[in-house]
Amino acid sequence: MRYSGIQPQYFPRLHYFARILNSDIYLIRDEVQYLKKHKYPDGTTDKSYQSHTPVKQTFGRFLLSVPIKREGFIPIGKTEVSYGNNWVETHLKTIEICYSKAPNYQPIYRDMETILNMRYKTIADLNIAAICWAIQYLINKGHSSNRDLSINSTEQLLKKSRFRLRKIIRGSHLTKTVNLDGLSADEKIIKLIKAVGANEDYCGGTAIAAYMHQELFKKNGIKITVQDWHCPPYPQQFNKLGFIPDLSIIDLFMNVSPQNAAKILLG
Repeated sequence: MRYSGIQPQYFPRLHYFARILNSDIYLIRDEVQYLKKHKYPDGTTDKSYQSHTPVKQTFGRFLLSVPIKREGFIPIGKTEVSYGNNWVETHLKTIEICYSKAPNYQPIYRDMETILNMRYKTIADLNIAAICWAIQYLINKGHSSNRDLSINSTEQLLKKSRFRLRKIIRGSHLTKTVNLDGLSADEKIIKLIKAVGANEDYCGGTAIAAYMHQELFKKNGIKITVQDWHCPPYPQQFNKLGFIPDLSIIDLFMNVSPQNAAKILLG
C-alpha cells in the first residue's frame, strides 16, 4: 500500500496532484506547524504554498496569497484564515484577468466563486475543500453541481474512479489516537505509515535530501519511492511568455479538458 503524506496547500500545484493520485492513501498533514516559507536543502528559501498558489498572469508567474491570523507556532489545522480584507474579491478578480479567455473559464470561475465565497475557519479547511473539489472535478470529468467537498464525499467518488487513490485521512484526526510526541521527523512518518496500514512512502525529493534516513525506513519494512514526475507542456494563456510548468491546478483546469488534465497528472 502506497502512502503519501503532504501538508494541505492552497489550490495546489500540479506535482501535488500527480503525487496523491498515484498513491493508495493520502494523509493530509494538517497536524504539523504552519509555515509561510520553507528552507530547502540547497539553502534557498521559498513559499510553503500552504497559503499561496501560483497562477499565470500577463507578466508571468504570480502568487495568490491567503492572509492568515498568526498566533504563534500552531498547526496548519488550527491556523485561522483572516477575512479582515477583501482578498476573496482580489483573488477572483485576478483569476478573471488571468483566464477570462481560457476555454474552460466559465465553469471553473463559477466553481472558484462557490468555493471562495464560503467562510472557512482554518487554512486547512479551505485547502482541503479546494483539493477535494479538484479531485471531484477530475472524476466527474467536468463541472458538477455537487457542492459537498468533504473528504467522505470525495472518497465515495474515488471508489468508482480509475485513479489509484482510495483513502484520504486528515492528520489532525489520526493523531488523536496515534501519539507522535518525542519522535523525530522520520519516526513520526514511519509511525503514521504503519498506522494507516501502508508499507511504501511515496515522497518528494526534498524530503529525501532534507531529513529522511533511508536505513530506518528499510529497517521498519517500508519502501521509499521518490516521485519522478515532470510537468509536460500543455496549452496556456499568454503564449509570448512561454510555457510555465507546475502552476496551480487552476491553470490546468482552465486550459485543458478534465480528461487531458487527468492524463497529464497521471503521467
